[in-house]
Amino acid sequence: MHFELDDGEALHEEAPETFYIPPQEQRANLQHGQLVKLVFRIEHGETVDVERMWVIVEEVTATGYIGSLNNQPVSTNELQIGALVTFGPQHIIQIYDDD
Repeated sequence: MHFELDDGEALHEEAPETFYIPPQEQRANLQHGQLVKLVFRIEHGETVDVERMWVIVEEVTATGYIGSLNNQPVSTNELQIGALVTFGPQHIIQIYDDD
């Protein structure tokens, strides 16, 4: 099992009228504990599954973020809740807002 994160900015560019992402300023200024949604492309040999999953920001780095997976993927048990994920602002497709 291998996974990559889809580039949310590229997905938005392909379909700007239907694929909304938060503004760059918000995606570039997250704080510890915020919840964001990323698009995971999970490869199992010849099979590829795409899942949108929530990640909790654990650390802000010079180039982006390190977060912990907050969902259990449907397509695999090899990737578990709590797994650490390195990502950048370009990967974020949604920021959770409890309002």
